[in-house]
Amino acid sequence: MSDQNKRLVREITEVVWNGHALDRIPEFYAPDFVADYRPYAPLREGCAGIREMVERAWAAFPDYHEELHELIVEDDHVVARLTISGTQEGQWGPLPPTGERAEFDEIVILVIRNGKVYRQRGVVDNLLALRQLGVLPSPGS
Repeated sequence: MSDQNKRLVREITEVVWNGHALDRIPEFYAPDFVADYRPYAPLREGCAGIREMVERAWAAFPDYHEELHELIVEDDHVVARLTISGTQEGQWGPLPPTGERAEFDEIVILVIRNGKVYRQRGVVDNLLALRQLGVLPSPGS
């Protein structure tokens, strides 16, 4: 089970997030899927919710890329540590395009049931991203 769940998360990363294969989302995410990245984003529900997340990421960062560093599995939970990178050429939340490149970390906990992601809770280092995009000053500047 743990190897299967790791494989699923790796495939989601490559096919959906890096490969932008939006039509394959239902293969990986349950119909009653919920993503929780509060307080920075609203709850996203179902395959339409994950599709919106991917579309927004790619609209803001057309060269969006995720690199998995670690996967830790316990029962039906997978914890992933990854780096997100890209050049902000589109609107990112309230932030207009900066043209700057950012590389920042995310930790995400995925709950897998019946071979699909059922729940996802993520924490993203938005502070580092905002510093790299030139929106916030870096320490000591």
